[in-house]
Amino acid sequence: MAVEITRELLGVAIRELAQLTGEKEFVAVGRGTLAITAPPELAQLATTDDVDIWPRHNEKAALDESIFALGEASKFHEQYGFYIERLGSWTLLTQPPGWEDRATVLRFGENSLLVLGLMDLLYNKLEADRPKDRDFIQEAIICKLADMDALRKFVHDFAPNAEAREILLGHLGDIVKGSVL
Repeated sequence: MAVEITRELLGVAIRELAQLTGEKEFVAVGRGTLAITAPPELAQLATTDDVDIWPRHNEKAALDESIFALGEASKFHEQYGFYIERLGSWTLLTQPPGWEDRATVLRFGENSLLVLGLMDLLYNKLEADRPKDRDFIQEAIICKLADMDALRKFVHDFAPNAEAREILLGHLGDIVKGSVL
């Protein structure tokens, strides 16, 4: 059961995760971040059944407890219609340099959430290249949330080397071929 993630729901998630972990700074990636990076008229793109969040400085903080209390099939999931998928910084190991500078910082009381920027999210999805990631990129382009030329330029500018650049541009080309773009 997917729900439209909103700034308010992200706030609920951060407060709950902060209470469980004792941490105050978190990172978010994935579709749910569109609640912050997408314009209001495209808010439906932030519809998902999970948000990808982890404590920024102590990824292992209360890991088991938070998965149980806030993860899939938890009471939190039942109450809010989404769950927290605990990932880690490994998700961003190949993210282009400067992603933190392009991210948005949200404050929820004493807690903060670093939200991956849109182009970085699309880059991340191109790298993952799963069917759901390809669908997401198609949807973002069709809805005009993302511009294909801007994404190509981002890949060209930020891919770590020529081989990675060609692979990512190939993924983007495959998405274009397989869509109604």
